[in-house]
Amino acid sequence: MSDPVLGGVTLIAVGLLVVVVVLLRAARRRRSSDLRTLGAVGRALAAHAGRRGAADGRVAARAVAEALRARYDARRVVLAVASLVEYAGTPLPEDLRAVDLVAPDEAFGWARGASRWHRRAAPPAVRGWMSAREATEVLVAPVAAPELHDGAGEPMSSPAVRARRGVIEIHDPGRGRTRRRGARRRPVPSVVRGELALLATIARQVGAEVENTRLEARLRRDAHRDPQTRLLNRSGFLQACAREVGNGTGAVAVVSFGLLDQVNDTLGHAGGEHFVALAARRLQEVCESPRAASVAPGARLAARLEGDTFAVVVAGVDPATARSSAEEMREHLVRPLVLEGIPFEAPVLVGVAAAGVPGLAAERDPHVIAARLLARADVALSAARGAGPVRCYEPSMGERADRRLAVIRGFGPAVADGHLRVHYQPTVSLEGRTVLGVEALARWEHPELGPLLPDEFVPVLEATGQIGGLTQFVLDEALTAARRWLDRGRRLSVAVNLSVGSLDDDFPEIVAAALARHGVPPELLTLEVTESGVSVERDHALPALRRLHALGCRLAVDDFGTGQSSLAHLRRLPVDTVKIDKSFVLGMGTESGDVAVVRAIVEMGHTLGLTVVAEGVESATVRTALAEMGCDVAQGYLVSKPLPAGCLERWLDALVEAGGGPQGGEGGPVRWLPPAETAPGTTGAA
Repeated sequence: MSDPVLGGVTLIAVGLLVVVVVLLRAARRRRSSDLRTLGAVGRALAAHAGRRGAADGRVAARAVAEALRARYDARRVVLAVASLVEYAGTPLPEDLRAVDLVAPDEAFGWARGASRWHRRAAPPAVRGWMSAREATEVLVAPVAAPELHDGAGEPMSSPAVRARRGVIEIHDPGRGRTRRRGARRRPVPSVVRGELALLATIARQVGAEVENTRLEARLRRDAHRDPQTRLLNRSGFLQACAREVGNGTGAVAVVSFGLLDQVNDTLGHAGGEHFVALAARRLQEVCESPRAASVAPGARLAARLEGDTFAVVVAGVDPATARSSAEEMREHLVRPLVLEGIPFEAPVLVGVAAAGVPGLAAERDPHVIAARLLARADVALSAARGAGPVRCYEPSMGERADRRLAVIRGFGPAVADGHLRVHYQPTVSLEGRTVLGVEALARWEHPELGPLLPDEFVPVLEATGQIGGLTQFVLDEALTAARRWLDRGRRLSVAVNLSVGSLDDDFPEIVAAALARHGVPPELLTLEVTESGVSVERDHALPALRRLHALGCRLAVDDFGTGQSSLAHLRRLPVDTVKIDKSFVLGMGTESGDVAVVRAIVEMGHTLGLTVVAEGVESATVRTALAEMGCDVAQGYLVSKPLPAGCLERWLDALVEAGGGPQGGEGGPVRWLPPAETAPGTTGAA
């Protein structure tokens, strides 16, 4: 090859190498610039994501526009999303501020990516749009929601969600630098496909953040709304209530329709949901009615708390006006609600609590005021269930609620600290006049509330699921005492009261283990269940009762006559004893009807082969009448009040010393001397 040819080839090769190097450097610079731009956009969007609840997006939009203007060296960059419009570079023309800034559909390609337009070659609609912006060349990309697809490739979001949310416009790229006077204009660099791809990528990032912002706002809104009624839920109501009562005025009413269970039983749960929706609509209509405004002009907000229980806050009312407003509201709510042609008349109850009353007047935190008002209105609603359809909160109601809370919280420490004790009330045979056994009764010496009787704390423990702990405590104490009496030669049975809720599958094993641990024969343990409890929970209680009876324990139905059990029901129960409720026994001295009831129960019990015990025996006249009827056992203050274990032993010793010594030698039963036959100076009746 000749030297000139070789030289030419060398020059061409060098030239190509230089071109490649220049292109590579340009590509590297472009990639570096793209990375810087993407980093700036990412930081702006991340900063906005961290402050979605408090920022309106303007700072992030301006930062994105500035990053794009620097990357494309553009005269102007516009980012428009919904009502948010931000730009970087030359301001928009004044006459463009009032018109729609979203580009026409013709400006976007079918691929929904970025597009490039020159004014001369653009369609008429796009040309007019560019002229209004005074732009010769425009890069445009839609800000759209991200495309989500399911496993079959179908879009998961609706067309409305996939629709364009906004637009990013880059006006006159490559013309953003200011040119020195007299300097030669440099040619405008062409926009390559990669730069359009970058713009489309950034538009998708912005669209994703816009959609995330919308989703978060919707979730935040839905978090405070009840999905079934679209009313406020409890948390949303407390926030709204804090705004309305923060100035120390206003009231909260809790409204219970009290009919959801009946509707569910009649029409099913779908009917119940329809009933709740109708009740919510009725309540909303009442809150917005002119008549309600005439009674209490303040704003009203309704919320659903649970089931068919709702809450309403009325702003700017005093306690007297709050009650009038609640009564007016209830007057409209009690009208029948018709479901599937059936009118349902709801027994609407309303509890009201007003701000500015003792206990709240000094409070300054509106959120604390709102929470306490709602709690007080709930307490007033509980009071309304037994004393009238509309009740306003009174301090005494709060005392009862506080007392109940103290009982709930104090039970565990009471067992550990020894504040819970067991007293024993003896039972005697009316025919043989001997002491047969005792009933174990829990007593609680509360450190703050003082002495508590079972009628107060047992229902609370049953409602909170702590009754099992009380049952096991009393059972262990009673069996310990029975073992001690056996060791002293006294064979006394012990009766322990049970809650039907305790009669689960494990309870018979618990009793068997306790009997074995204390060494007490099972026939000396009587387990008592109330008639009302076993009537309601018969199917639940019957298997456990049968297993306890097979174990050898005696079973008794307590408070008989107050429930709704039938003779056939009583016959199917594996019980040995029926105890007549003391309300009938106490009335025997004055009410002939009570005498007839007691006589009927005695005869029925004997017909079924049951031992009959009369509770509440407090007079010799009643004792005599019971003995004449054939009643087997008496229990009450005529015999003795409930005593601690040590006092009971001294009571037994006193009976022995008074002439009621054991029959049949050592270990026999102790005779009980009725008060009328007790020798002078003795304590037969204790």
